[in-house]
Formats: sequence, C-alpha cells, structure tokens
Amino acid sequence: MLLGESSAAVAEADTTGLFERDAITSRRVRKVSADAVADADDPLAVERWLRIILNGREIAALMASPGHEDELGAGFALTQGFIRTRRDLLSVTVRADAEKGPAVRIVVPLERSLALADRISARASCGGVVYPDDDLPLLPDDGPLVQAARLRDMARAMVAAQGIYKRTGGTHGAGIFTADAEPVVVREDVGRHNAADKAIGHCLLADLALADKVLVVSGRVSREIAAKAVRAGVPILASMSAPTDAGVDVAERCGVTVVGFLRGRRMNICTHPHRIDVGVHT
Repeated sequence: MLLGESSAAVAEADTTGLFERDAITSRRVRKVSADAVADADDPLAVERWLRIILNGREIAALMASPGHEDELGAGFALTQGFIRTRRDLLSVTVRADAEKGPAVRIVVPLERSLALADRISARASCGGVVYPDDDLPLLPDDGPLVQAARLRDMARAMVAAQGIYKRTGGTHGAGIFTADAEPVVVREDVGRHNAADKAIGHCLLADLALADKVLVVSGRVSREIAAKAVRAGVPILASMSAPTDAGVDVAERCGVTVVGFLRGRRMNICTHPHRIDVGVHT
C-alpha cells in the first residue's frame, strides 16, 4: 500500500519549524579574485542537528536546514519504510529542549514499531540514513506520460524556487510536480536526502497521491534516493545530476523511471523510458 491510499487517520502536524531567514547566516570571509582581495560578509546555509524519535526511541540524528521539520519527519518515516500509508502516521510533532536541540517525534501503531525494531540501527551514507531495501514494493507499470520539455520546465521551476540556494549556494532542492510541470511543492535543505523527504512529507501530510507525479532532485540518484521514490510511490524520478549504479538497479527492479543529467536540453533516461515522451518517433 502506497501513499495516496485513503485513510481515516489524521496526522497531527506541529508546524513550529523555523522559516527561511533562520536557514541563512553570515560569516566574515576574505574574498580573493584575479585582481582584488577584500573582506566581506558572506551568506552561509545553516545546518543543525535534528533528532528523529519514533515511538519514544531515537532512531536517527540528521544534519538539516531549519524549517519544515514536521514534513522531514513524516517523509523520513515513509521513505525509510517505518510507515506505509498515512494511516500508519498517528502523529508527528516538533519539539526542542535546551540541551539536545530540536527533535521530530513520530508516533506509529505499536505493531509497526515492533515489526521494525530490528531495523533501527542506522548507518550514515553521505548525509542520509541507510536501512535495508529488501522490502521495496514493485510499482505499477503505468503512470503518467511526461513530455521531455516538461521535465526541463520542472528543473527550471525548482531552481527558481530555491531561495536559500540563490543566496548561499549551499542547499539541494527537491520538488514534486504534475505531469504538466505544475509545482506541488519545492523544498530545499543542506542534505539531498532531507530535501526529498521534506517534499514527500509535505504531500503525505496533505494526503496527496504521488502515483501520477514526478519527483525532481538536484543531487545524484543514489540507492537511497531511488528507494525513497519507490516507497513514496513516485513513478518518475528526475535528477539534475548523475545516477549511481545502485540507484539505477533499485529503480529498474522496482519500476521507477530514472532521468539523469537533466540540464538544458540534455537528459539521460536510464530506466523504464516508456513514461517519457522525447518527441522523436522512429
């Protein structure tokens, strides 16, 4: 069962996350160019620890950009396999204490927590947290047919919406779009995994189905990013960067269309190309 199935449960969302202005700070730097040296204040992206607590147990600690912490927690729970539908998400709240800092507290049914107890041994991977992916579902072979030109529109729209990146150059972006390139949500974070989880979590909390949507990311399509798309039920995953071999393997096995190097008029369709209309027919 994937995101978008009907559910009578209502997730409690505490949106006490910080705003974009809290995700940017500045430091005095010495700027060196070909013909000048000058001291100036330079904007930097903020990253801080965020703890993920599932049914009272801390299962991960992430370095993340401030803001949309409830979405990050909800998306993390879904894309790491701790929940399968919104029905499993009983509540998600954001709290902070003076000593340990902010935390996202997630409550799921006890049977889900017990079934996954042996998986709560996180391993870091380039800013993400890796859990086994042997339970990944197989997505239906259908889904939206997207014109290649619309994918390029999505990438441009995602970059245009990244206010922190424009000022600091220090964040990744992730966006959910319709097949016609209409943006559903765009999120950014210092971590590419976090950005994807925030975008997916937004849709989970809003009870929006993703079976007809496209996930666009700025970072590479690794094994973990591909697994996130699978667990969220997103049939098309497009990246402005490169895929890895493990990312392509997961997508090929689970039925996700992966597009890499989405830049300008370029793109590489790596898996399940039937969902992309390139406008050339032989």
